[in-house]
Amino acid sequence: MVGAAVAWALGNAGRRDVVVYDPRQLAQGSTGRALGGFRTQHGSALNVNLALASREFFASRATTVDFRPNGYLYFAENEAVASELAARAILQRELGLPIEHPEPSEKVPFLAGSDIIAANFCALDGLYSPPLVLKAFIDEARARGVDFRYGVTAPASELESADAVVIATGIWSRQVGETLGVHLDVEPVERGMFWVGPFDWLDAGLPMTLEAGSGYHFREREGRLVVMGPGDQNDWSHFREWLSRRVPRAALPEPEKHWTGHYEVTFDHHALVGRTERDRFWAACGFSGHGVMQSPAVGTSLAAMILGDSPDLDLSALSPLRRDGLLDRTQL
Repeated sequence: MVGAAVAWALGNAGRRDVVVYDPRQLAQGSTGRALGGFRTQHGSALNVNLALASREFFASRATTVDFRPNGYLYFAENEAVASELAARAILQRELGLPIEHPEPSEKVPFLAGSDIIAANFCALDGLYSPPLVLKAFIDEARARGVDFRYGVTAPASELESADAVVIATGIWSRQVGETLGVHLDVEPVERGMFWVGPFDWLDAGLPMTLEAGSGYHFREREGRLVVMGPGDQNDWSHFREWLSRRVPRAALPEPEKHWTGHYEVTFDHHALVGRTERDRFWAACGFSGHGVMQSPAVGTSLAAMILGDSPDLDLSALSPLRRDGLLDRTQL
């Protein structure tokens, strides 16, 4: 996804010599297994600004990428989590986000639990289809002359002669970097997704709904409830137990389907974006679950850096050469 976004941005900037190589077929990495959530409710100025700068891409292509501004609803199941949500809201409002505190039942009528004591909601957040976002980048980039070569490994001779090489290889970034003499500290972390339904009581306007303390969350997709969370990513039993408390009607004996994908995770759960230790070689990887939602802003900013221009966003904090970790009070 991010590689396509960088190519798209380079094409927008007028480069007509951009080639994207991928030894796999379209969307066979993390993108094809992504949940499809867009949120501005982050816990740092950097991540909030990346989201705000990316949002117009989704909103202006709402039909094309199935973007629905349904919002994100975080709810607190105890006092400690409620305090955390309150602290997040202070920071997020300072950064310009219109954070609300609705009754959860107003947004998700079927959500159960007398222990729910607080909620944060932002109407700027929403949902999309990851494969459609990727297709939009590719279609627009091809119209500007970008050459996408799926199922093809980049020839060594081209890597050595190119004006710039961007390593945007997701969970394979460490291995690809090693072959090119670049260190990229990226590890794959398995993430599972359970689909239950279809249910005629699910509304397409349902927000992404997250239990802020535990990390369990769900969205509506194709009339199903799609559930993610902590723990064993292949074991339905604990997901079902959580649903039995929060959405009893969806706690079926078995899910309709289940798949696993991977987050590409760095030591501080922030991406590696920018110039590497090797001249002409750049990185855009390690997004730790935020790649699709940050891709328009990252692609545009990194393209400007490669071309020697000043990017709209200062991404120097994401340098692949950094050693000190970045902090964000929420990663979910």
